[in-house]
Amino acid sequence: MESHVNSLHSKMTVALRDGESAMSFCSRGGQIFGRTAREFCLDLGLQFQAVVDGEQEALQKIAARCRVDFQCLTKASIVKVGERRYRFCEQDIVRDSLARSTMRICPHCLVEDLNAGDGPEDVRPYGRTLWQVGPIRTCPRHNAALVQVADDNNPHRVHDFLQLIKPSLRRLTELVRQSKSRQPSGLETYLIERLRHEADLPPQWLDMLPFYAAARTCEMLGAVATRGIRFYAKSLTEDDWYVCGGAGYAIAEKGEVGIRTLLSRLQDSFQDTKHDWGPRSTFGRLYEWLAHENDDEAYDPLRDLITRHVIETMPVGPGDKIFGKDVATRRLHSLRSASLEFGAHPKRLRKLLHAAGVIGRDSLPLSDDRILFDAAEAQHFLERIGDAMPLKEAGKYINAPRPQERLLLEAGFIEPFIRGGTEQLKDHAFAKQDLDSFLDRLLAGAVEIDQDGRSMLPIPDAARRANCAAMQIVRLIFDGALEHVGRRPGVAGYLSVLVDPEDVKSHVRGPDLQGLNLRSVERLMRVSTATLKALIKGNHLPSSQMLNPVNRCPQTYVREADLKEFMDRYASIDVLARERGTRGHLLRPRLDAMKIHPAFVLTEIDLAFYDRRTTLNPLSDE
Repeated sequence: MESHVNSLHSKMTVALRDGESAMSFCSRGGQIFGRTAREFCLDLGLQFQAVVDGEQEALQKIAARCRVDFQCLTKASIVKVGERRYRFCEQDIVRDSLARSTMRICPHCLVEDLNAGDGPEDVRPYGRTLWQVGPIRTCPRHNAALVQVADDNNPHRVHDFLQLIKPSLRRLTELVRQSKSRQPSGLETYLIERLRHEADLPPQWLDMLPFYAAARTCEMLGAVATRGIRFYAKSLTEDDWYVCGGAGYAIAEKGEVGIRTLLSRLQDSFQDTKHDWGPRSTFGRLYEWLAHENDDEAYDPLRDLITRHVIETMPVGPGDKIFGKDVATRRLHSLRSASLEFGAHPKRLRKLLHAAGVIGRDSLPLSDDRILFDAAEAQHFLERIGDAMPLKEAGKYINAPRPQERLLLEAGFIEPFIRGGTEQLKDHAFAKQDLDSFLDRLLAGAVEIDQDGRSMLPIPDAARRANCAAMQIVRLIFDGALEHVGRRPGVAGYLSVLVDPEDVKSHVRGPDLQGLNLRSVERLMRVSTATLKALIKGNHLPSSQMLNPVNRCPQTYVREADLKEFMDRYASIDVLARERGTRGHLLRPRLDAMKIHPAFVLTEIDLAFYDRRTTLNPLSDE
């Protein structure tokens, strides 16, 4: 550092003002001597560009020779730290977020400088470093929009504050009158507070982004929110960006919730279009900016947020990319993506998913790529839908003739993964893999045999031979109850299964019944079929309905004890006559004459039955 011996006399320097940039200070210092900022720096033995870049050695020389506080000078300087990278008030800034090729001022501030400053009038106005921060477009002191007064790239004047504003000083009154009165936007207030290091500010999502990235994120969010997803950035004015920044900050200050709410709103708007569904087409310039126009890792938190939102709300999955990165898992399917992945026709897929309750009725009017549903919840259905078939086709697939396929369904051996019979789906839907599982189980223990070598038959034929239901045989096979199960070569599926009817009979025969069938009763009673039926119908002879143990058909049976009791007590007129060696038509008048009346008469066949207790003794005494 130079000593004060080499310092300028205090009367030949200007005072460093609050918030003044080093460039402005050099410009004003040179003006005292009628020199430009560049010439002034050369006179001091340094390069003006070094001051512009905030080089510490250069700032130390200026502070020493111009008798100003080095710390104050440094605090107000924008320091270059890398290629197009800068630091200001400990905040990271990039070249694109600086307004240095143009000159922006607050005319109210310059009027104050002229009226309240000291020293020569031409060195009173000074440039605030804050005016160089691009996203800050409003003076927080006067609540007025900054005004661009110069856009001069002349190497002799660039960055030289007084040289650039000199033409505008003559019309300050006009500039003040024309200046737009407005409050700093939410974004500007936030950025100023970050520069001032307000310690009592509540933390928020934007804090994780570098200063410049937080500012640009808000501007881009606000642009798509207020100008649409296809806005043209170069057409926006500084006032437009002021509005966009404020709108974007109102979104971003709510953190992830606020940003995702915006994304959802953009998605809702996209629903009304006919464009292909995707993050690029849905989010427009916001997505293109992050995906293709910059690769700055500073924006990764925003990219990650959008990526999560897209995966959770849009039909993307393996094979898709978001910001150039592969999507690892799928959270949502559209009807279209599911149709492509699982090979199901969209129209049938729509019906099946609706019948299964995966999609609601309100989704049906939507196009295929607008119908969304949870991929994990629908996985069970989707894996089966591609080769799903109705019952008729399912029967053909497993080679089960009609009505065997329906019997298998009713018995629960084959089950649809989506049940039909509704308004949404007329037919049941059977999955190929479920039908394959049924056949695998049915044929698990089957041994390939020559059908002619044994008395083995396909299930339907064996059921008829064994007097049982085909589904009983299927159950016996599933339970492993049959001794032999064969498989006929050259025949597929259900009809390839062979079983021995005799083996089946041994398992399906019911318990022997304790009773006499009607044919045996007729023979023992020596009566006709009509007589026996009339006795049973009139409840004169007790009987019961039971299953035949062989054919399992319902039959009428009479207990031996009940038959004996009946025969011991009752006898028809014909039986009584036969027992006495006469005929019924001869015996009947005798009984009438003896005033012996029938116990009951079978009116259907006009046959009288007598109680032996009331007829035996009188006839014996005759």
